[in-house]
Amino acid sequence: MSVLTALYQTYCSALDNNMVDQTEQLQQRTILLPVYHSSKKSGGTHDIAEVTLSENGKFIKAEWLSKDRIIIFPITEGSIARAGKVVAPHPLCDELSYLSNELNPEKHAEYEKVRKDWVSYMEDGHPNRLLLTVNEYLCRGTVFKDCIDSLFAADNCRVEQDHTVRVNVGDKSEKVIKLDKTFITFRVESMDSTEKDLAVSTSQELHQHYINYIRVKNAEQPQEQCDISGKTTYCVSRHRGLLGNAKLVSISNHDETYYGRFNDGEEIVHIGYETSQRIHLMLKYLLENDQNRKKIGDSSFLVNWFSNDIGNEEGASLVDSFSSGEDLNEEEDEEGDICDTYSPKTFGEGISVSINEYLSGKKTNIPLGGKFYIMILDKISNGRISIKYFRELPKAELFHRVERWYETTNWLFFYGKARENLRETPSLFRYADVVFGTENEKGYIECRNSKLKTKNVERLLSCVLDNRGLPIYLKDRMLENLCNRNSYDKTWDYAVSVGCSIFKKYQIDYQNKKEVNEMLDESKQGRSYLHGRLLAVYETMEKTALNRDPNNPIKRATNAERLWSAYTKSPERTLGILVKKIEPYKEILIKNNYNFFRRYDEIITNVTGRIREQPGYEKQKNKPLDEDFVFGYYAQKQDLYKKKEKKQNNEAISVDEGGKM
Repeated sequence: MSVLTALYQTYCSALDNNMVDQTEQLQQRTILLPVYHSSKKSGGTHDIAEVTLSENGKFIKAEWLSKDRIIIFPITEGSIARAGKVVAPHPLCDELSYLSNELNPEKHAEYEKVRKDWVSYMEDGHPNRLLLTVNEYLCRGTVFKDCIDSLFAADNCRVEQDHTVRVNVGDKSEKVIKLDKTFITFRVESMDSTEKDLAVSTSQELHQHYINYIRVKNAEQPQEQCDISGKTTYCVSRHRGLLGNAKLVSISNHDETYYGRFNDGEEIVHIGYETSQRIHLMLKYLLENDQNRKKIGDSSFLVNWFSNDIGNEEGASLVDSFSSGEDLNEEEDEEGDICDTYSPKTFGEGISVSINEYLSGKKTNIPLGGKFYIMILDKISNGRISIKYFRELPKAELFHRVERWYETTNWLFFYGKARENLRETPSLFRYADVVFGTENEKGYIECRNSKLKTKNVERLLSCVLDNRGLPIYLKDRMLENLCNRNSYDKTWDYAVSVGCSIFKKYQIDYQNKKEVNEMLDESKQGRSYLHGRLLAVYETMEKTALNRDPNNPIKRATNAERLWSAYTKSPERTLGILVKKIEPYKEILIKNNYNFFRRYDEIITNVTGRIREQPGYEKQKNKPLDEDFVFGYYAQKQDLYKKKEKKQNNEAISVDEGGKM
């Protein structure tokens, strides 16, 4: 199914389920607009005013709409795509330059033609009280004067000859306001206290009246078969814009794109006027709804929805993290142990609710029927929108593929504040940030190249949905990053965990490994894995010596950390340097905490022996290490940390029991 067909069918489904034009929720949530209508949000700066009328069409007042208030209004085929100096009025609500003859006679004359044509339809046996009342008022031609008198009643103002308004005349705050771009909408105040006021934005009856009128007009136009709906209808070549006025469907200005096959660009595709409206309004809704849309770059958006959950009430997202537990806020651990300093709540990420519940087994009765749609949009210019990626999957298949992704990428992340290990798969944004970003002054890893970040999120998304292997360059770049230990300060442990997640996926995809475990594996004999273990012990040994006084710990980089980069490139040569530098710290442990020294020394002796017993040791001893080095380092540190914590807990219990005796 094409993306246009998917959007069209989704709108039709929403229409069948009474999900269109839910005006009672206009100010509370994003609503799906009726065809031949558009919406506008107030910026709170003299951009939209609402004129209130009595039931007999007399002016009562005009008020500025507060910031973020949304209005709905009917549009025409020409007005929805107007730009620049094009004169194309809306049929009822519009800018003052169209409604007022004083501001622009040319625009007003065109506006009168369009409005009166709709009124003629009303007078021809299709009555509508709201339209009748607003029309009676507009025929008086006093809208500009009424707005000036009402909107600036409390100000010392003066209307200039060019019809601009000078407010606070003679005061320091004096300023000039142009009203030609001020958008006017209407409300009719009900005399009956039991009835609601009639407003253009919320009157479903008026909206349907206009839709019926346009359908009658469309029936008078030439009829062709629509390539999307299959119906014989009035087709158009001009379509409404999105993300400003950028076009999803447009005809190229260059004849060579279709020369030899078609006489003109309009022959390439035939899309009905109402079909086009449904497609674009559906996509407009998805782009405006936070549950359906995720910004992944300066001008790129990821949009997803379900056929049976158009508004994505389940909260499913493929770019957020997937976890085995609750979404915790990560903070830096004061002791410098393995911790995650990245804060997804701060940077617009979180856990995909429904997918996370499915993966963790918390909710097994999630309806898996219906289809899932996902696309990546890119506004490539002010006039063009590109669909860079589109997939349609059965919902059940989607969840199975995401489950597979989670199984092959999940890793343990330590959350310092909660002091808890949480098994999760980082979001696609986190992968892109950690692989291509650097640690900034705020203490988190960020990729500042938005195009690079967007490109790699797209590629990772394809890995999730299409069951593709992880791009090998991501593994190579991540390993290169982790070899540069000095590039990280607060985010080192987090970067290691993300790296392990990437290396796990790589080894499962390309080395046919069924499982990659973060637990220490004593049976592993690979030189890279053993060297990782060895460096972890040397690092922990020095830290233990430096922190022998819990009340006065010494915080500085260890020799293992300083020599990390050299060690990954030439392990045996660097090991000789490290052994000499670590001797003073061995002496400190022997004097102050012999049990720890004995434990570390046993591991060093054992691992060093295994490395030197390997076949071809002399030839390979200074070859660079691969990603198994990171696995060995991580696993050994985790093992040492757990045993250290267990020993400290046992000592605390012994002291407590001794005090009770």
